[in-house]
Amino acid sequence: MKRRTLILFALVVLMLAGSNPATAQQRYIVVSTGGLSSVLNLCGLLGCQVQGNLDGTVGQTFLVTSTNILSTVVNLVESLLGIVSIEPDKIVPAPQTPLPNIPAGLYDTSPVNYYGTSVWHGYAAQPAAQIIRLADAHNGFAVAGSGIVAVIDTGVDPNHPVLYPVLLRGYDFTRNQAGASEWLDVTGIQNGNNNAQGQQPAYVQQSTAAVLDQSTAAVLDGSPYVAFGHGTMTSG
Repeated sequence: MKRRTLILFALVVLMLAGSNPATAQQRYIVVSTGGLSSVLNLCGLLGCQVQGNLDGTVGQTFLVTSTNILSTVVNLVESLLGIVSIEPDKIVPAPQTPLPNIPAGLYDTSPVNYYGTSVWHGYAAQPAAQIIRLADAHNGFAVAGSGIVAVIDTGVDPNHPVLYPVLLRGYDFTRNQAGASEWLDVTGIQNGNNNAQGQQPAYVQQSTAAVLDQSTAAVLDGSPYVAFGHGTMTSG
């Protein structure tokens, strides 16, 4: 009897103190070992809504929205439901460190064969490929562009001449939608013809000026150009 009374009391406290009024819709990432049912029970107590899962078939990480400010401290009742953590889904700015010099790879334009595609040597030998030891993986496992799984962030360009023949459709976690494309970050498209690879020309800003000469970079000053090219990684 005492145990039931304690649980009932804890539920009342959770409903009264677990959330506070908010002025706008809030987004939270909830991790639970109990799966969807435990998160639905949590939202039944706190008045939130489950928008969907974020980890595919694993079913332990969920996006939750609420007009209340939810406490990020997991209490006893929530832990009994299987809730591991509750954290706000926030946009965190990533610090950008300016490069003192233009990377040498941008000048290394000698064409080389890259698994059936001609690319710049500076691309094939870029620092990212060295960090993940791409050449060692190819040589060690005696493969030629097959059998290697690479994790590519949402900055990938699906029309990249090297990537588009082998790139599989992924998931954009920054927008919580299927498909990942760098072109989603481009809000303005220049008027002009597409290039030979079918890629569309796009506005750029100072972050892309490293690939432009000085006269071209001067033309870009003072215009509402968007960020572009924020994270395409190498793939094997």
